[in-house]
Amino acid sequence: LIQSTAQSDNTELRKALGIVTGVLVDGQTNKPVGFATLALINRTDSLKRYQQVSDKNGSFEFLKLDMGYYKLRVQVMGYATLEMDSIYLRAERYDFNLGDIKLNTASNQLMDVVVYSEKPLIENKDGKITYNVGESALNSSASTAEILKNMPLINNDPNGRILLKGKEPKILIDDKPTELTAQQLQDLLESMPGSSIEKVEIMTNPPPQYATETGGVINIVTKKGKIGWIGRVNLTAGTRGEANLGLNLSYRNQKISFTNTVNVGASQFVGSSYSRRENIYKDSSNRFHTDGSFENKNLRPNWRTQLEYELNKRQNLSFTYNGNLNFFDNNSRTRFTNINRFGDIWRVSNRENASNGMGYGHGLNLTYTLRGKKAGEVLRLMALANAGKNDNDRDFFQQFLNGSLLPTGVDSTQSQFFNNISNSWSFRLNYDRPFKKQGNSFSTGLTYTKSNFHNTLNTNFLRKLDGVMVPNDALSNDFWFYQQVFTVRAGLNFKLPNEWRINLGAQAEFTDMYFDIVKGNATNTANKYWNVLPNATIRKEFSKSMNTALVYRATIRRPGIGELNPNIDYSDPYNIRYGNPYLLPSLADNIDWNFSLIKGKYYINTSLGYNRIKNVFNTIRTLIGGGVTTITWLNIADRQEYEASAWGGYTFNKRFRMNMSVGYTFNQYDEAEKKLYRYRDGGTFYTTLNYNYSPSSVLTFEGNARFSSFADPQGRSRSNLSTNLGVQHKFMDRRLIVSLNLIDPFTPQRFLTYTYGANFNVESFSSTNTRNIRLSIAYQLNRMVQKSSLNDKQKKAILDKIKK
Repeated sequence: LIQSTAQSDNTELRKALGIVTGVLVDGQTNKPVGFATLALINRTDSLKRYQQVSDKNGSFEFLKLDMGYYKLRVQVMGYATLEMDSIYLRAERYDFNLGDIKLNTASNQLMDVVVYSEKPLIENKDGKITYNVGESALNSSASTAEILKNMPLINNDPNGRILLKGKEPKILIDDKPTELTAQQLQDLLESMPGSSIEKVEIMTNPPPQYATETGGVINIVTKKGKIGWIGRVNLTAGTRGEANLGLNLSYRNQKISFTNTVNVGASQFVGSSYSRRENIYKDSSNRFHTDGSFENKNLRPNWRTQLEYELNKRQNLSFTYNGNLNFFDNNSRTRFTNINRFGDIWRVSNRENASNGMGYGHGLNLTYTLRGKKAGEVLRLMALANAGKNDNDRDFFQQFLNGSLLPTGVDSTQSQFFNNISNSWSFRLNYDRPFKKQGNSFSTGLTYTKSNFHNTLNTNFLRKLDGVMVPNDALSNDFWFYQQVFTVRAGLNFKLPNEWRINLGAQAEFTDMYFDIVKGNATNTANKYWNVLPNATIRKEFSKSMNTALVYRATIRRPGIGELNPNIDYSDPYNIRYGNPYLLPSLADNIDWNFSLIKGKYYINTSLGYNRIKNVFNTIRTLIGGGVTTITWLNIADRQEYEASAWGGYTFNKRFRMNMSVGYTFNQYDEAEKKLYRYRDGGTFYTTLNYNYSPSSVLTFEGNARFSSFADPQGRSRSNLSTNLGVQHKFMDRRLIVSLNLIDPFTPQRFLTYTYGANFNVESFSSTNTRNIRLSIAYQLNRMVQKSSLNDKQKKAILDKIKK
C-alpha cells in the first residue's frame, strides 16, 4: 500500500503544469517585437527544449512545462540575442508572467545575458505587503474583487465595505485616491478583470502622504495593458436574484494606454429581523418587541475610462473618469408590540415602509508625473473632482391594533423626501528626491480639498379631516455643509549600517467646516482647527525574507457627512436616528510592532499594537420618554486599544495552497464613562481562511470562510460563519472561463447584536438571504497570444535556425 501510494505521488509530480508567459518589446521604443524565435531550455535536461514563435504583438506562452530550472533564449533579426536565466518552476511556484522583456538592437555585442530576478507572489518590504498578481498566469481570469478576497487581513462588513484589520482603509488605484461610496467601489472592483492588475499593495502602516489614515491603505496597481487590443465580456447570474454584465476593452502602444470598463449589475436581497427591548424605570419595567421583513432591489450601471499618455521618457499624463448610477426600490414590513410589566400585550401596530429613488456619482482625475534625471526623483501633480446626487422618496403607513390584535380605527400616513447634492474638488502635490548617499531620501507634499453638500428633507403627514398632506417642519431640514482641508507634510528616510532604516516625518493639517442651517432641528455651527501629526519608523532587514519594524503614527478621524447630517430618519418611530453636526474629530496615537518572515513554501506576518484615541465618536442609543429610543453620533470618551494580528500561508504542493489571517482588538474606556453611561470594555475578533486547489492550468477550486465579532461601547455584534466555495474551468484555449460559486450554502448571513444602555437592554437579530448559486461566464474576445500569420513551412524554417 505504501509503495502504491508513493508511485501515485510520483506520477502526480511528473504532471507538467508549468506556465511561462511574456511580451517582447523594443528596448528603446517599447514597440512590440513580433515573430521572434524563442527556446525554453531545461538546465538539467537539455533534451527538454520547448520552442515557439512570438505573435505579431510580441506575446508568447509556454504551457504544460515540467518542473525545474529553465533558460529562455530569444532570437530575432535586427536585435541582439537575449538569454534569460534562472527561471525556476517548482511546487510552490509553477506559473510565471515575465512581463515586458526588452530587446536591444544588434551591435558588436552578440548576446544580452539576463539573470531573472523572481518576484515572489507575496512580498513584505518596507512595511508593505505586495501581492504580485501579474506574476501569476492563473489570475488572468479572476476579477479584482476575487483577488482581494484572497489577500491577508482583508474582509468585508455586512454592508459590503472592505475592511483592513477590522477598519475601513483608504482605497487607491494607481496611487490615486478613490472618492466613491462603498457600493460604487464594490461595483468597480467586480468589473475590473484580474488580467489588468499588476499588483495589490497592503499598507497597514501607510506611506507619508497617507500616514494619518487610521485604517491603513490598499493600493491597486494596474498594468498599462498588453500591446494591441484586448477585450473581455463577463456575464454572471445567481439564484438569489442577481445578474451582472460587463465589458472591458483596453489598448496599448508605445505611447498610449487606454482602458474602458462598462458594467451593469442588478441584485435583490430579502431578509428578516427582530428586536427584544426591555425598558427599565425606577419603579417598573416593560418590554417592546419588533418583528420585520424586507426586500431590497438595486440596479447599478458603472463606467470607468482610463487614458495614459507618455509625453517622453520623463513625463506622463493620466486621465481617469468613473461614473456610477444606483436605482433602488426597497420595501419593509414591521410589527411593533408593547408588553406591560405583567407580560400582557396592550398595544400593537403594523408599519409598512417604501423607499425608492436613484443616485449618481461622477469622478474625474488628472495626473501629471515628472521623473527627474536622478533615479527615484519624482514630482506628481494631481487634480480630482467629484459630483453626486441622491434622491430618496419614502412613504410610511402605520395601523394601530389593540391587545387582541383588532384594529382600533387609528392609522397614520407620512412621507419623507430626501434630496442630497454633493460636489468636491482637490489638488495634491507630491515630491520625492533621493540624496547622494544611496538609500537616503526626502519626501514632501501638500493637499487641498474643498467639499460642499446641500441637503433638503421635507416631511409630510396625511390630515384625515380633508385628506391633504401637511408639512411637518419638526421633522424637516434644509442645510448647507462646507468643509476645507489643507495639509502640508515633509519626511526623511535614512539607511543605516547593518540594514537598519529610520523614517521620520510630520504632517500639519488645517480643517475649516461650517453648517448653514436654513431650516431644521439644529443651529449654525462652525469649527476650525490645526493639528500637527508626527510619524516615525525604525526598521531592521535581517534578510530579503525576514524583517521587523516599530512604527509610531499620530492619526486623525474626521466625522463625515454621514455622521454629521442632522436629518431625522423616521422609518422607525420608536427608534429615531439622526446625525450630530457638533461632532469633534478623533485624534489618536498609534504604536505598532511588526514581524515578517517569507521563506519557501510558507510565510507569516505578526503585529502587536497600542492605540490611544481621544474624543472617540460612536453611535449611542438612549431611551427617552414614551418608550422611544434615539440613535445618534456622540463624542463619548477616550479609549485605549490593544491589538494583535497574524496572517500566514503554506503551499502544500504545486496544486494546493492555503492562507489564514486572524486579529483581535480589545477596547478599554475610562472608568467614569463606564459607571455613568454603562459603556463596556470589549474585544473585536475577525478571521478568514482561504484555499486554492489547481489540479491543472485550466481547472481551479477555491473557497473561503469568514467570521467576525465587533465590540462597541454599548455591546457587541456577532456574525455567523460565512462561506464561499467555487470551481472554475477554462475552455477554448483558456479564452472561455466558466465559474460556479456556492455562497453561504449551509446558512444565510446572520447578525446578532446586544445593546446595553443606562436604563434599557436590547437583543437584535437580522438575517439576509445570502445563500446563492452563482454562475459566471467570461469570454476573451481575442487571443492573449495572437495566431501567427506564418504558415507551417515558414514556422519550421524559423525554428530550425535555433536548433543549429
